[in-house]
Amino acid sequence: MNMSPRQCSVLEGSLDLIRQFFHASGDGLRRSYLERSPELCSLTSALSLYTQTTDSLIKTFIATQTSQGKNTSSSRLLIVVVVVVAVHYITLGSTLNLQ
Repeated sequence: MNMSPRQCSVLEGSLDLIRQFFHASGDGLRRSYLERSPELCSLTSALSLYTQTTDSLIKTFIATQTSQGKNTSSSRLLIVVVVVVAVHYITLGSTLNLQ
């Protein structure tokens, strides 16, 4: 699924609207509950990752792996494999008019 920056922006606005709706100006769910809601946090996190460039995502992933003490060599290999597969898929999709 590909989303444009505008579509991501609309979804971010929708998430804010959902928070406001369920908070109901203090008559609904507590704001602290909404801010910690696993579902909304997951959606917000996914959107923030979706709007980043591939280069930024790779750097973030490597930094995260490094801070967690994981082997960055294997992480870089995994990233290279994923990028190569993605590029191949995009190229194949363009060739076969699948997009």
